[in-house]
Amino acid sequence: MIIDSVSILNLKKMMKYGRFILLLLVTFILLGISGIALKIFLLQDPFLAEDVPEWKVQELTPYEWELHSVDNPKRSTVAWITRPEKMQCDTLIIIAGVEEGENLLFGDEKWKYTGNTILMKQPVHSFFLRHHWKDWNLLDWWHFPELIREETRNTLGALDSLLNYVKGVKPGDKRFTDKVVMAGGSVGAPFPVIISSFKPKKVDGLMIIYGFTNFQQVIRPLLFSQGLRHYNLTENSTDFSDKVKITGISLLADFFAFLLGNVLKYGEMESYLPNIYETPIHFINGTKDHLVPLEAYLPLWDNSPEPKSETWLEGGHFNPGNPEDMKRTGKLMYEWTKAHGLRSCKKIEQ
Repeated sequence: MIIDSVSILNLKKMMKYGRFILLLLVTFILLGISGIALKIFLLQDPFLAEDVPEWKVQELTPYEWELHSVDNPKRSTVAWITRPEKMQCDTLIIIAGVEEGENLLFGDEKWKYTGNTILMKQPVHSFFLRHHWKDWNLLDWWHFPELIREETRNTLGALDSLLNYVKGVKPGDKRFTDKVVMAGGSVGAPFPVIISSFKPKKVDGLMIIYGFTNFQQVIRPLLFSQGLRHYNLTENSTDFSDKVKITGISLLADFFAFLLGNVLKYGEMESYLPNIYETPIHFINGTKDHLVPLEAYLPLWDNSPEPKSETWLEGGHFNPGNPEDMKRTGKLMYEWTKAHGLRSCKKIEQ
């Protein structure tokens, strides 16, 4: 009986300690979730004009420019320019999605030479090259939202420096007129929108090409499809173990889409578009864009002031690796800017 009493007493103590440990664990989990929620909430605020850092432009060659941060010169990116020789022209500044680079200005499409055409490479390219995700510890991941916001802020600084450089050319530099159109494609679309909302009188036209909002809705299917490909699964598999994996992938996709969608709310363009007054805005979209559902585009249209217009191209999301996509989109960009008197050149008098 004594042994039994001792055993019962020990069991009660263990249960008491177990409940304490469980309560402690739940408390830590709730504190962690609260901390994440607070961090996300604090980072959601839209950018203000004073948030844009100062960058400078340096012409390396007549066709390649370097852009660098004033505060941190090691932080830099490049821009490429094509233009007709011995002509003074209106300027089109383009920032494309994260995968596009100099190749966008290669080829023989004539639209690029109907004025000054500048393509800026997103600084986020360098960000991904600098960071090796596999080597990150928990603290690194904890600061990930701040890192992304900082990269976004500096991309705005780089684009702003191009606009200021073209608009404030030195006396005697006759390459540029005072007319500038800004254009952004896919995930590059928010940047010219944000800069235009801060300086609507400096931007004479704005084009949003395959742009979207509601990042959570757009990101979720991408994460889910990437997970299926990683594990070599198909969504309609009937195997029980596959179904378990697919359910897990789906739940993870929901979680990370929710997390990233809320972290990136400061980039949702409907927060900035109403401030772009008296600047013509044109949207180019795909009729069968699997990346951008209609629900992710309509808030952009609804929140854009007049004058605004839209063109729907037959097909899916813009693919810069497809020459036909580049030619079709470039032709539309030229036609719209020309129709608004924003793609003109005149011979420079010697």
